[in-house]
Amino acid sequence: MPTDPQISEEREAETRAFMLSSIAISTSVFGIAFFYGVFGTIFFEHLFYVWVAATVAMIASLFVPPVDGLPGLISWRGRFVLLMPTILMAWLYFSENPSLDIASTGWFEWALALVVVGLSLPYLLLVLIMVAIPDIDQLKQPKLRSAILGICLATVAAGYAIGTYHYRFITCHDFEVSGNFLPNNCLKAQGTSR
Repeated sequence: MPTDPQISEEREAETRAFMLSSIAISTSVFGIAFFYGVFGTIFFEHLFYVWVAATVAMIASLFVPPVDGLPGLISWRGRFVLLMPTILMAWLYFSENPSLDIASTGWFEWALALVVVGLSLPYLLLVLIMVAIPDIDQLKQPKLRSAILGICLATVAAGYAIGTYHYRFITCHDFEVSGNFLPNNCLKAQGTSR
């Protein structure tokens, strides 16, 4: 039975948008979740990445007219989400103990950082995807949109779990050669004294 070429093209565009969105979002959140699982803190470079990207996206949005493909970016809610990392940075600047380690600061700074990164990073990735992938508006099926969110959350959970049980996957040597701090519970490589 022959299929309508237009339906086939729409499915292909939707499939491309779904695959690319899922991969881009998941690969971006995995590292943050992994290191949070290992060390129990959000690394400053992850926070700075989110802050710089969100600030640039917000400032850039002020220079462009409203576009059909970017309605959320131009809205006040979108700009507020992009402004959240700057609010966190200002809070840390005026804080007596500017750290995101819950043991040294307290629950408020820790929770604020989690909320900011948890909201701003996915939104930033969505903005980047909307700008970079012209077919993203082809993602019309609610189940695919929900699947992207589910894949993202599963990736965060997997990153956190793998980070928490890192000694099952990597050794102290892996942390050392990558230039990272050695966690207390890292696995010593066999045949070494480290």
